Amino acid sequence: MCLWAFVGFGQTLPSPEESKPGDLSLRQIEAFLKTAPIVAVQKDATVGRTMPWKITLDDGKVRMQGIFKRVNVPWPSPVADSFKYEIAAYELNKLLNLDIVPPAVERKIEGVTGSLQYFVPDCISETDRERLRLQPPDLQAFLGRLDEIKVFEALVKDTCLDKDDTLIQQPGWKVYRVDFAEAFQPFPGLSPECPVNRCPQRLFERLQKTVRQVAESYLKPFLSEKEIDAMCERKKKIVARLEGLMKTEGERNVLY
Repeated sequence: MCLWAFVGFGQTLPSPEESKPGDLSLRQIEAFLKTAPIVAVQKDATVGRTMPWKITLDDGKVRMQGIFKRVNVPWPSPVADSFKYEIAAYELNKLLNLDIVPPAVERKIEGVTGSLQYFVPDCISETDRERLRLQPPDLQAFLGRLDEIKVFEALVKDTCLDKDDTLIQQPGWKVYRVDFAEAFQPFPGLSPECPVNRCPQRLFERLQKTVRQVAESYLKPFLSEKEIDAMCERKKKIVARLEGLMKTEGERNVLY
């Protein structure tokens, strides 16, 4: 699975006859996912425990595909899996000024409410990249992107460096992270198997400045109070860890 490349909020749309998914701003993509006519629903096109649907949308000018998840079993269920966590991950990604989680919105399809997120071909997983021994043209930029994803995974308490859900768009080597349906555990501790040792400076500064009230405004429709509390505590621990590493290893070795 991979997703249409998306651009910033301010981009102007081209003329209708030239319009395509990559020309849309984030807000336009979100609006399209919420309102565009659905022309096909494939219920057996994907794999996974919850069998998400593959959706095709077409308004006569733009044609896109998306992944629709409808299971809503939140924490503290021992088998938690919720479409709301997919939307929460995207909203948190926006709050932090990241672009690693593709657009996801809430929508009702065939009478069922769920999350609808971009889907496009022409991506490979990090698992397949390693298997095929493909090397990025800019290794440092690629590794930095993986560091960024690792910080985000620690923040939302999801599987650390999940190589099957880390996707690389070809060409261009744009890296995304998908599938957060089991994230946002209501436990404040950081996972010891996922230590955060490096972080982009802009993300570190954004983490420092983000307060609970702001996070709530983005996430409250999708997360419980306990889930938001736990995430905010993890944020504090990530910042404290990075600050400690800067004192012992030097800021240049931790932030970039």
